[in-house]
Amino acid sequence: MKKLLVLAAMMVSSVVFADEFKIQNSMTQSQFQDLSKEMGQMVTPTPNSPAEPLKTLGFDIALETTLVNISDGDSHWKNAWDNGDPDSMALLYRVHVQKGFPFGIDLGLSVTKGTNIDFTAITGEVKYAILKGTTVTPALSVKGSYTKVFGLDDIDLQTLSAGIYVSKGILMFTPYGGLETVYTMASDDSDADLDDENVNAVRGIVGLQFSPLPLISINGEIAVGTVTSYGLKAGLRF
Repeated sequence: MKKLLVLAAMMVSSVVFADEFKIQNSMTQSQFQDLSKEMGQMVTPTPNSPAEPLKTLGFDIALETTLVNISDGDSHWKNAWDNGDPDSMALLYRVHVQKGFPFGIDLGLSVTKGTNIDFTAITGEVKYAILKGTTVTPALSVKGSYTKVFGLDDIDLQTLSAGIYVSKGILMFTPYGGLETVYTMASDDSDADLDDENVNAVRGIVGLQFSPLPLISINGEIAVGTVTSYGLKAGLRF
């Protein structure tokens, strides 16, 4: 709860960080592998929405913010920061749009902007509802996505993700959970001259959507994997 309150404050405040992400020549191959796993999960959006599909004419348009815990005491992060003293977290902002289509299919597009790690990530996604859910039964869906990262001078990142999710609406509340795998393709563009890394990592997700008024949705979410992230979303869903 404390983390979500911090996120809420950040959404309405102006927070400025120095951009200090820079891979050092002392970075080893195993450290680069660990860094790739964490950054892959960092840049790949979590669902921040229930498993149930949108209606055919439906949209979900939202602003999101995510706080990601960084393993700042570990060598792979120390060797990825130009002063050897990385921040303990990364703050991300995201604009996320989803559109409903027939047969339980939703298509989505999001743009993520990092703050203390200065990057822009563009993600395209497709979700399919295996079960749409009813008043007595849960919804069950699967989703795949592709993310491309721009703006990082020292590392080239792309990710593929796949996940399965379940949710069940209860009055104004819709709790949901899921399991995702994130496959990261990372190339070193620094002077460290490291080999490419293709790594996979799994994360679990739990969240709650609150709909206090028609069309309005507010989500809180936690994802635990190679990094732990805390997400907050506010938007229009219909």
